Amino acid sequence: MSSTWSCFKRGHRIRVQVSSGAFPRYARNPGTGVPRATATVLLAADQTVHHDPEHPSAIILPTRVQD
Repeated sequence: MSSTWSCFKRGHRIRVQVSSGAFPRYARNPGTGVPRATATVLLAADQTVHHDPEHPSAIILPTRVQD
């Protein structure tokens, strides 16, 4: 994924979306192990985000103090 940046004002919220793909922006992954160029079958993928005390998850965003 390429780098990006945004400036959020104090109190603003952001949303994080977890997905298996963003075709056509990113090449599809057929999920079969077959090369993308020759794949004819696509398998659905499941994503799991662990967020309990035994499996903590975090997104750490850098901050910069405005000059």
